[in-house]
Amino acid sequence: MQETEGEIIEFQEEDGLGESLQKEMRCVPWYISSIAIHSLVFLFLLLLPVEMPGKRAKRIVITTSMVEEEEKIEEPEVDIQERDPEIVTNDQTVEPAPVVVTTDFEIDDHNETDDDMETDTARGDPDSISTFDDTEGSPALIGVGSSGGKGGGGRFGFRSGGGKRNCVNRNGGSRKTEASVNWALQWLAEHQEPDGHWDCAKYGGKNHDVAVTSMALLAFLGAGNSNRFGKYKRNVASGTYWLLKQQTANGCIGPHRYEAGIALMAIAEAFGMGDNSVKENAQRAVNWAAESQCPTGGWNYTPKSARVDTSVTGWWVMGLKSAKVAGLHVPYEVIEKALKYIQQATSDPVGDRGYGGKSTCSYSSTTEDVKQVKRGGGSSRLTAVSLTCLQFLGRPRTDEQVLATANKVIEDGMPNTNRSDFYRWYYSCLGLFQMGVRSEYWRKWNDPIKRTLLATQVKEGTFKENKGSWNYDTEHHGKSWGRVGQTALGALMLEVYYRYYDVHTGKRKAR
Repeated sequence: MQETEGEIIEFQEEDGLGESLQKEMRCVPWYISSIAIHSLVFLFLLLLPVEMPGKRAKRIVITTSMVEEEEKIEEPEVDIQERDPEIVTNDQTVEPAPVVVTTDFEIDDHNETDDDMETDTARGDPDSISTFDDTEGSPALIGVGSSGGKGGGGRFGFRSGGGKRNCVNRNGGSRKTEASVNWALQWLAEHQEPDGHWDCAKYGGKNHDVAVTSMALLAFLGAGNSNRFGKYKRNVASGTYWLLKQQTANGCIGPHRYEAGIALMAIAEAFGMGDNSVKENAQRAVNWAAESQCPTGGWNYTPKSARVDTSVTGWWVMGLKSAKVAGLHVPYEVIEKALKYIQQATSDPVGDRGYGGKSTCSYSSTTEDVKQVKRGGGSSRLTAVSLTCLQFLGRPRTDEQVLATANKVIEDGMPNTNRSDFYRWYYSCLGLFQMGVRSEYWRKWNDPIKRTLLATQVKEGTFKENKGSWNYDTEHHGKSWGRVGQTALGALMLEVYYRYYDVHTGKRKAR
């Protein structure tokens, strides 16, 4: 018996836990086993996590593994592009939308301090400079950088964004000058006609709608507005459209006078600011400028005239320069002839008596007539015109004639509130700015022109009246172009800090 029990004990130890339990369960009644098994199953189910269907979207899963393919959720496309009118197409003309004039945005006042002017990194690229003079190192350039940003576009990129603010600071402007430009542009926008043009006679001038419309467009373009971008894009689009309707079959925009040169300038800059639809019209205007040039190199009130007007010539030179900067084809021989005329249209020609800082240019004269002008004769206005033309046509600021002409511009007097002369001041701003923003010429000129323009701008009333404009009735030229032309020129003078690039502050020499 003891041997048998020992065998049984040894067997049970070898069977293991699982078989032992099975043997024990056989001895338990069936209902007890059922209750035990169901209890275990129930406890197991209670331990499982339960997730409500309605709250599944709120589950946050944090994991360190990368999701191999994320589910893409397609959102409906929303067209947010504002559709502006095309000005001119190849085969058809599309009427532009009406001019929208608003006064619901904030306008800076003239009480802000100069130190409040924002600073930012310039967006322009000085390497994309263009010039009439293709020789390396020529400083007579007015090209501006390429920004790729909205508004500026192409080679006129310093007219907007950080590049614009940088130029205002670096070149002598301020928040006050920019506030003044904003006021002037709002006055112009308020007084644009529904078809896009500006009525010269309606605001005190004569029948020069093409001229003042071109001046107004240049003011908007100079501040960084184009037909696509900017606060005044609709004003630019509508004004450009009206101007192109004045172009004749030969390419001249409006009557062949100084107005056609200003119109060429406006259309060329519109193209340079990104309006590709006007390229063909702008090139036709350039071609007419070349065809109508007088034999002695300048331009007059009639094409190909033996008599040359230096004042008219100045506007055509400016128009051709803007065309060249914008990338249009300008024949180099046209520039050579124009430069030759300006160089000789002075009371002190090269090699005659020398300069001594007394050079002036005679008004409305042929090259032959200039030789009869006595020493010290000429016009202070045409001296300023010639200073700008000499540099825009390729002469460096170190040129003897350029220096002498700049000296005469300074000698003719600084701007003041006693007697305004916007025509002379405008060309003086352009010419002296190209002498270099660190030069004594610009330092002497800049502060007086700023003070005078800010002091004389109309500040009373509303923009629907005369606020933001400049009075004009005390000037000879002001009586011709009226309040529209006077206000446009006032804005253009205060845009000088960024409207044209001073290459001497650039990084590389022009090529």
